[in-house]
Amino acid sequence: MASATGTIPVRDQERALPGEGPRLARRAEAFASAFWAELGQVLARHPDMIFFGGGTPAHELMPVARLRDASLKAWADAPAALDYGEVAGYRPLREFIAAQMTGHGMAVDPEHLLLTNGSQQGIDLVGRVMLDPGDAIVIEAPTFLGAFQTFAAYEVTYLMAPTDEHGLRIDALERLLADQTRPPKLIYTIPTFQNPTGTTQPRARREALLALARAHGVLVVEDDPYGTLRYDGDHEPPLRALDPDVIYLGTFSKTLAPGLRVGWIAAPANLIGLFHSAKEGVDIHNERIMTRTVYHAVAGFLDDHLAHAREVYRGRRDALLAALRQHLPGTVRWSEPEGGFFVWVTLPEGLDTEALLPRAADAGVAFFPGTWFYPHDPDRRALRLSFSTMPKDRLVEGARRLGDVIRRQ
Repeated sequence: MASATGTIPVRDQERALPGEGPRLARRAEAFASAFWAELGQVLARHPDMIFFGGGTPAHELMPVARLRDASLKAWADAPAALDYGEVAGYRPLREFIAAQMTGHGMAVDPEHLLLTNGSQQGIDLVGRVMLDPGDAIVIEAPTFLGAFQTFAAYEVTYLMAPTDEHGLRIDALERLLADQTRPPKLIYTIPTFQNPTGTTQPRARREALLALARAHGVLVVEDDPYGTLRYDGDHEPPLRALDPDVIYLGTFSKTLAPGLRVGWIAAPANLIGLFHSAKEGVDIHNERIMTRTVYHAVAGFLDDHLAHAREVYRGRRDALLAALRQHLPGTVRWSEPEGGFFVWVTLPEGLDTEALLPRAADAGVAFFPGTWFYPHDPDRRALRLSFSTMPKDRLVEGARRLGDVIRRQ
């Protein structure tokens, strides 16, 4: 890992002498990741790069005109909306979110819901309130890289629960929990269209997960960025719909645009006040004009917008899966998600996708190596493809280029 200062490794900062640089906290090592710098170098290697990396909505599906008009309505509340206030967030938007959650089987009081600076801040608030150095937490292997980067700042120990084509394996989770002399503080899970694998836990697994958590006294944190983006298959209830004690993280980053930075955390009454106070200590409150803009944009619009987006993403997913079947060697396996943005590809034994990435980039195709989705002991054969941002012809050409690179290895 590169030094955060350029001269003294992070682990040695607390022993630094005067004049040798700042004495950083131990947690600073969690912020020394070189993922994004490396990615920028990779994307510059070819003039016609097909990038399967970003987990974002397509630009053409971001409702720019709607947001522009909504912002004018938001500015009508100025100057009052430019003052301090609303730590919990703009109440009409919280009421809208609560109604949406209730429509998906999660009865929630707007008072038990806090707007956040994207769901990423929700993950951080959980860490601030729940975790002490040395605490153990359960995460899926693999999982969203932003989650374990955030939890790492709280100096936790990761208990990695393996996954299969149906998400987190309950048999492995049961053994993992039984082996601990002290139960972990929480289980962080993305049960629906998981990032990075695209898999979804069936209801039986969800119920078993919650039963295990209750038996061991472990808090469950459900991250659900993609739950409204189902393209086919049967609806599965959110964990929060099965157990109101689940902490639920949501976001508009995947349905509207990530640059809005508007998400939320729903929590039981005995925790929401702590998250409220923790957020106030971090940034006082969300950006008040933007939360009003999002409210005016989504009211009377979001359901129809999502229906259209699902049709577009379904077509792109189908195009990518068909292209993988046509162009990838028969020894390669991949997930077939019913929603979300991601396909998880597993290459034969002996191949390393992190080593493969620069060679693929030279051929004009880039992806996220699977190693990026594990805090340690990764599956080096895996990689993540995102299909949300590209038209069908580019997805097909990207699969062809990827297949050629794999065959050459």
